Amino acid sequence: MLKINGLIPKVILFDAVSTVIETVPRVTEVYQQHGARFGSRFDASEVKRRFKAARQKLFSTGASAKDQVAGQLTSSDEIELDLWRRFVDDIFEDVVDRCGLFEELWQFFATPKNWRTYHDVAPCLLQLKQQGHYVAIASNFDSRLIPIADAMPDLAMVDDVFCSAAIGFRKPDPAFYRQVLRAVTKAIKSEPASHDIVFVGDCIENDFHGPRTMGWSALWLDRSDRNRGNAVRCPDHCRIRELNQLPSRLKIIYGDR
Repeated sequence: MLKINGLIPKVILFDAVSTVIETVPRVTEVYQQHGARFGSRFDASEVKRRFKAARQKLFSTGASAKDQVAGQLTSSDEIELDLWRRFVDDIFEDVVDRCGLFEELWQFFATPKNWRTYHDVAPCLLQLKQQGHYVAIASNFDSRLIPIADAMPDLAMVDDVFCSAAIGFRKPDPAFYRQVLRAVTKAIKSEPASHDIVFVGDCIENDFHGPRTMGWSALWLDRSDRNRGNAVRCPDHCRIRELNQLPSRLKIIYGDR
């Protein structure tokens, strides 16, 4: 196989939210601000607490990748729409017009100008593409992600964007990774070896342990050290603090292979 800059090209898959893109302001701040406009009296800390609880309840954010049964975490635009509507209902039980609040929040997160890429995204992607790697986003998101990504110049170098609603399953369901592999194989016209796929993201289960159950390589992105408790579940050489570390870390992992 042809080497580029001494390195055989790999398949590099990135999570989206909190990995390559973030909202302005932060997600829970957006929820608290919009909720207040609709009459909610919950302060920022209470909204944050309710937000976390609702995510665990509705989106299985506490799910262990090793315990997942393939095909259980189904996804589609209709499923995601219903889940987010119930999500808003769970958080803002003190709001009368929860339908109106939901519509405003849904449109806010559908609007590209309310999102931005992290400072390290463009330099990282540029290095990866110069090295000849195939780069894609693989996210638990609905179809709103596509126009958001398309509107961001820093993501112009990304080869594909895969969202759970189109894939049909959500991470860490093994079916998600299998469907992504099928899509990647079709895109590059050859099935990559498991060890030549690298997944990068901020969620320890979805983006680290989940891909590793498939035999893929994975790096856990811990930007602010706020996930300190998870560090013991991830070897140091598989943990990065910013995406600028990724190209050099690939050389450490793979050498000239």
